Amino acid sequence: MSYKVVYFTRTGNSRRVAEKLSGQLACEMVEVKDNMNWNGAFGFIKGGYYASKNKPVEISMDKNLDASDQVILVSPLWAGGLVPALREFLKTTSMEQVHLVVTSNGSTINKPEGYKSVTNVIRNMKNEDTVLQELAERLK
Repeated sequence: MSYKVVYFTRTGNSRRVAEKLSGQLACEMVEVKDNMNWNGAFGFIKGGYYASKNKPVEISMDKNLDASDQVILVSPLWAGGLVPALREFLKTTSMEQVHLVVTSNGSTINKPEGYKSVTNVIRNMKNEDTVLQELAERLK
């Protein structure tokens, strides 16, 4: 099975998780970017607002996906949900092809339904490597 790790990051945490998964599964990473400035305290607040109100953003990706690719989507948790850029990405991809990996400090996603699988990487639990290794083993 062909996987691609698709991710968005504001602080680098989701990139780190995406790199680990990509290495464990020997697959490509695809970064999704948007046209927004999420830096600093104002960017953090604006991000939560955009996420909670499902506001759209324009996105770009550094690589293309094939229709046959299974996606491992790595997203930080903003206001209990996916970041706006990855919500936009999901408009072009069937959720049945998506294994969701949520990165957070201590919370889980509000609506985990519809994904092929959902894995939470919670910083406060200090078990990132174990959780990612278990996911990689399930996907191999």
